[in-house]
Amino acid sequence: MKNIIVFAAIFFALGCQKEGNWEMPYPAEKITAFTLKEVHRGLLRWELQGESALEKGDTIVIYQFNLKFYKNDGTVASILRADSGYISKETNDLKALGNVIVVSNDSTTLWTDELNWTEEKQKIETESFIKYKKEEKFYTGEGLEADPDLNLIVVKKKFHGKGEFE
Repeated sequence: MKNIIVFAAIFFALGCQKEGNWEMPYPAEKITAFTLKEVHRGLLRWELQGESALEKGDTIVIYQFNLKFYKNDGTVASILRADSGYISKETNDLKALGNVIVVSNDSTTLWTDELNWTEEKQKIETESFIKYKKEEKFYTGEGLEADPDLNLIVVKKKFHGKGEFE
């Protein structure tokens, strides 16, 4: 009994902090195995499926997710996969982080470590190193802006590639 009282006193003393400096070590809400959808004027723009998510103020932090971008005709334009990221609840902009891969419906594939989706512009962008493959041609560079189906890709700097350019 004496050990329990000593343990409780130590736990209570370590858990006390000054008023106003206390933060919860874990978020109040966590969801697992979820799906988020963005619909604009009746058209599905994107659908995100994730392993887990946490809400932190105006941001939703997401882990192990797939994001499907849709064309206006309802077909999938591309699928983005990443280790983690976050979504702004205010703008629906997304930042994907870690092992980011985007594969379009024509098998064009983009690899990078960080990628942003800007909802207002309907573009994916990054300033990071990228590599992508279109048919049998490989390209690398730094920085990118592209449409979600990877039909129009602009590499910003240090562009290198093998194959014919269109």
